[in-house]
Amino acid sequence: MKTIFKLESMLVDTFITLYKKKDFEILVSELPIRFGNIDVVSIKNSNLPFSKNQIEILSKPAAALIFTKIKNERPISKNILIKGLGLSKATINHTLYDLLNAGLILKNESGCYLRKIKFVFPKTIVTGYEAKLTDFNKAFYQAKSNKEFVDYSYLVFPIDIANKLLEKKKNLILDNGLGLIGVSETKMHMLVKASKSEKMKNHIRLLSLAKVNKVVY
Repeated sequence: MKTIFKLESMLVDTFITLYKKKDFEILVSELPIRFGNIDVVSIKNSNLPFSKNQIEILSKPAAALIFTKIKNERPISKNILIKGLGLSKATINHTLYDLLNAGLILKNESGCYLRKIKFVFPKTIVTGYEAKLTDFNKAFYQAKSNKEFVDYSYLVFPIDIANKLLEKKKNLILDNGLGLIGVSETKMHMLVKASKSEKMKNHIRLLSLAKVNKVVY
């Protein structure tokens, strides 16, 4: 029996309703990780040892990038940050000020920076879902782009469309490490499992965690 969703938002809402969250997993819709939001993102083990204000700071891309370059034990100078990150001097100065003011980093006697909070990444799993009613090309492009921002990237379609895509596009989906999910009114169907992406960098992972915690804090 065909499943017809009149609007993409209805497909997304049904997907979220049917999604069975695992322990310590958060599900967020329209998460602004990349340019343009990812329709749905799930993050397993998303807890961060930061205050609300610190999470607000780390939800900014420059702050997440600089914080991940500053280490727990090895001091780093401002000049190295300026040379290595590709950010403007003004952006680095402003961001270092914010990180210092929020108590996330400290400046030692030699003028170098260390983390004030001894942070180690939790073992997170970030999964992105791009939902479309019919437009495979757009969903494919977005899901493929998402691989730099998530560990696993899925295409989500109404079940009748998803079954047709399984017949015609399975090899393309598999070759690009994507997954495919079909959704009916009452059930989610895992048609192709995504493979783990190795593209996500540490500052993107931290940015994702901060943005999710900012939403649910």
